[in-house]
Amino acid sequence: MALEFHSRKKGFFGSSRARLQVLFLIFWLGLLVVIIRLYDVQVIKYHHYLALAQDNVVKVVPVPPLRGEITDRNGVVLVHNGPDFAVFETPYEVKDARRELAWLAEDLGVSGQSLKRSLIRLEDVLPPHVPVPLKTGLSMAQVGRVNMDLYRLPGFFIQVMPKRIYPADELASHLLGYVGSFTPSDLKGSFYRHLPPGTGIGKTGIEKEYDSVLQGIPGSIRHLVDSHGRMIKNLKDDPPKEGKSLRLTIDVRLQMTAERLLGDRRGAVVALDPRNGEVLALASHPAYDSEELSQAMKSDRWNQMVHAPDHPLTNRAIQGLYPPGSVFKIVTTMAGLMEHKLDPGKSFKCGGTFRVGSVNFHDWKRGGHGTLHLHRAIEQSCDIFFYHLGMTLGPDAIAHYARLFGLGSRTGIDLPSELAGTVPDRAWKKKYLHAPWYPGETPPFAIGKGFLTVTPLEMARLMGTVAMNGQMAVPHLVLRGGSVLPNHGRKGPVSRISIPQEDFTIVKNDLRDVVAAPHGTGHPVNLEFFSIAGKTGTAQVVSNRGKMRGRKRPKADSWFVGFGPFENPRIVVAVLVENGGDGGDVAGPGAREVFRMFYVTHLGREKPLPQGLAS
Repeated sequence: MALEFHSRKKGFFGSSRARLQVLFLIFWLGLLVVIIRLYDVQVIKYHHYLALAQDNVVKVVPVPPLRGEITDRNGVVLVHNGPDFAVFETPYEVKDARRELAWLAEDLGVSGQSLKRSLIRLEDVLPPHVPVPLKTGLSMAQVGRVNMDLYRLPGFFIQVMPKRIYPADELASHLLGYVGSFTPSDLKGSFYRHLPPGTGIGKTGIEKEYDSVLQGIPGSIRHLVDSHGRMIKNLKDDPPKEGKSLRLTIDVRLQMTAERLLGDRRGAVVALDPRNGEVLALASHPAYDSEELSQAMKSDRWNQMVHAPDHPLTNRAIQGLYPPGSVFKIVTTMAGLMEHKLDPGKSFKCGGTFRVGSVNFHDWKRGGHGTLHLHRAIEQSCDIFFYHLGMTLGPDAIAHYARLFGLGSRTGIDLPSELAGTVPDRAWKKKYLHAPWYPGETPPFAIGKGFLTVTPLEMARLMGTVAMNGQMAVPHLVLRGGSVLPNHGRKGPVSRISIPQEDFTIVKNDLRDVVAAPHGTGHPVNLEFFSIAGKTGTAQVVSNRGKMRGRKRPKADSWFVGFGPFENPRIVVAVLVENGGDGGDVAGPGAREVFRMFYVTHLGREKPLPQGLAS
C-alpha cells in the first residue's frame, strides 16, 4: 500500500529536476510581473505618481494679491487694505462633504445651504485641488471655533485675506466704487484666470475702471504636511505683491463739502478744473456703503438696494438724466449769436405770455419782465425772451449747438457706465417717436425742457467750455504723469469749439451779473471776495422718482452751474437737487459753499484770506 502511494506521488510532482524547473518558471514569471509593474509606475506613470507624492507632502495655498492704495490729490488715503479672515474648502481633500459642511456651519452659526451655494458657485469652473472661499468676514469667535474643529474637517482651513477699507459715512462711494469676489462669468476673461478664488476685483467706480492697475500679483504659502493633512512645518513662502497706487484729482475737502451740502436730498455735485478737466469733487446722493457691498451680502439685502425707490446704486453725476432748465439758455443764446438771429442790444418786450397756435406759454414771473435786452434776459432768466428766440431759430439749429457743446454724448470720464443725455431735433423725434416735430415743442426746448435731458457732468463740461472761451477738456479722475499712469486713461487733446471770442465775452459778462447783480437769479451764490459767474435752472418734470411716483406736479429740479474766479477760471461747479424747487435758492447756496471751500483751500495760499474767513 505504501509502495502504491509513493508511486502516485512521484508521478504527480515528477522528478526533482522537474520540480526545480517549475519553481524557476514561477520565479521568473513573478519577476517579470514586478518588472512590468515597476516600468509602469516608474516610467509610464512617473509624472502622475510624482505629482501625487508631492501633493501628499507639500501643500500649496494660493494667497490673493494686495490692491494698491487710492489717495486724493494731496495724498490723503481714501482706500487701503486691512486684514480679513475667511474659511476655505479644498474639494478633493474633503472625505465626507455633507457631514463636514454641517459641522462647519454649526461652528460659524450659518446654514449649511449657504456654504454649499458658495461652493457650487465656483466648483464647476475650478479644478478640485483649488481652494474655494466659503465665507469671508469671520469674527474672532468664529475663527476660534473653526480652528478647534479643524482636526475633524480635512480639506478646510482658515486664511487671512486682504480686504478694502473705505472712507466712513459713504464718502465718495459712487466715485471710488467697491470690490467683490469674482464670479464664473468673470473667469471667462483671461485677466482673472491667474487670480486665486477670494481675490477682490473691481465692480464699479475707480476700483473697476483701474482694476488692472490696482490689482497686484498673487503669492502662495507652502506647508509640509503628513498623511493626515496636519502641518509639520512651513516652507518658503512667496508673498503677494501689491498693485500700483492711484492718486486722484479729487480734493477730499471739496468732496466732503459737496456731500455735506446735499445732506439727505437726492442729487449730485460736480466740481472740475476747466483748464484741464481734472475733477475736484463728484458727489451723488443717496449713496451706499462700499464696505458692505464688498462683503458677502444676503440676496434679500441686495434686492432691497437694487429696487430701492431712491436708487442708491445710481451715480447721479454721470447716470442721472434730467432736463437742464434755464441753464440751457446759454446754448440758445450762443445759437442766436452764431446764426445772427440775436442782437444783444435790441430791446424786447416781455408781457408774461407767449402764444404758439392755441397754446399759451407763461413766464416764471407773473406779469413778465417788461422791456429788456439780452443781458437782463439772462440775468433774470426771462422765459418769454427765449421762447421767442427759440421759435426764430427752430429746433434743428438749437440741437446743432447743443451737440457742439458736448450735450447728448458721453464726456469720456474714466468711470464705467457713464450715460449720455438726449438732444432732440426733428430727425430724432421721427426716428425714435415716429412723429413729426410740432411748433409747440420748440419753446420748451429753448429753455431746457421737453425731450432734452443731460447729466450734471455734461453741464459742468458745458460751463467749463464757456469759461475757457471754447476750450473743451475731457473730465478725468486720475492725475496724469509719473511712473504709475504716464499715459493711461481716456484723456485726449483738449478740443476747441469754433465760436468767436466776442460771443463768449458777451455770454460770460451776462452770466457774471446773474450772480453779482442784486436782482440776478443766482445772487444767493455771490461771494464778495470771489467773483463767480453762472446760471440757475428750475426744471419742472413729471417724475417717477421715489415717493414722487404717480404725482403729476412734483417740485421742479433745482440747478446751479457756474465758474470762478471770473477773471481767471479755476473751478466749475454744477449742483443738481432733484425736486428741490427754485435753482437760486436751493442749488445756489450749496454751490456757494463749494466755491468758498475752494477759495480757502486753493487760492488762500496765493492771496490773503478775507477777514473772518481764515478760521
